[in-house]
Amino acid sequence: MGKLFDDEFLKKLEYLYLLSKKIFTGRTQAQSRSKKLGWGMEFADYRNYVPGDDLRYLDWNLYARMGQLVTKLFHEEENLNVYFLLDASRSMDYGTPSKYDYARKVVAALGYVALSNLDSIAILPFGRELLPEFPLARGKTQILKIFEFLEKLEVAEQTDMNRALSAFIAQKRPKGLVVVVSDFWDEAGYERALKLTYSAGYDLSAVCLHHEYEAHPKWRGTVMLTDTESGRRQQISINARSLRKYMREYDAYLERLRTVCHSLHCHYVYAQTRIAFEDLILNVFREGQFIK
Repeated sequence: MGKLFDDEFLKKLEYLYLLSKKIFTGRTQAQSRSKKLGWGMEFADYRNYVPGDDLRYLDWNLYARMGQLVTKLFHEEENLNVYFLLDASRSMDYGTPSKYDYARKVVAALGYVALSNLDSIAILPFGRELLPEFPLARGKTQILKIFEFLEKLEVAEQTDMNRALSAFIAQKRPKGLVVVVSDFWDEAGYERALKLTYSAGYDLSAVCLHHEYEAHPKWRGTVMLTDTESGRRQQISINARSLRKYMREYDAYLERLRTVCHSLHCHYVYAQTRIAFEDLILNVFREGQFIK
C-alpha cells in the first residue's frame, strides 16, 4: 500500500471509527436524514388513510377519539453523499510531512468513517481544474481502492478553486456534503467558490491545513522566496517588525476564512501539520464538524 497507507494506518482508522461511534451515538443518522417523507423513525405529519397503507402506521388513538383513520408519516432516512474536494496544487507539497501527504491522510480517515456509516463518498482532486476522480462508492470494502487512488495522486500545478468548484457544480451531481481540504492559498480567492457551492444546495465543510512555518516563519535576515505555483521569486528582508506585520496579515487571512465559512453555515477546521492527524480527526468529531 506504500508509505502513506499501511496496515498500521488501517488500524488507526478502525480505532478512529470506533471512537467516532461513541462521540456520535444517536447523532449520525439523525444528521444525515433528509426532509423526504416516508417510513423512517422521526414523526413528521399525518395524512388521511388510503387503502394499501401499512396498518402499523395508523393512529389508533386518534381513531378512537374522532373516528377518523389517519396515517402517521415520518422523515425518511437517506444515506449521505460526501464529496472530498482535495487540493492537489503545488503549494500543498510543502513541509515534512507535506501538507499534501497530511491532507490525503485526512481524506482517507474521514472517508473511512463515512463508508463505515454506510454513506457514499467521492474524491475529486483539483489544481487549476478538476483532476481524474474516485467516483461515488459505498462500503468499507472500498477503502483499499481509495488508498491506492490517493497513493498514486501527484501534485498538479496552480490552484484555481473557483474554476474547479464551478466545474463540480456544473456536473449537477446528487446533493450532499462537500468537504474542501486545502491550504486555501489561491491568488484568485476562495470565497466565490464556496458561495457557489453553497448556493447550489450542497452542505459545506472546510479543512484548512498549514505548515507551522506558514503560521510562524523561522527565517531571519535577507532571504529569497519562491512561489511554488507561479515560480515567481522575490528577495525580502525579515526582521522583527516585518514578522509582526506578517502575523497580523496571517491572522486576518484566517479570520476572513472563518467569517466566510460561518456566513455559509460551513463547518471550518484549521490545523497545522505538526498535529498528529488522528488528533485532528477526533477534534473534528468532538466539535460536530464533519457529518451534518
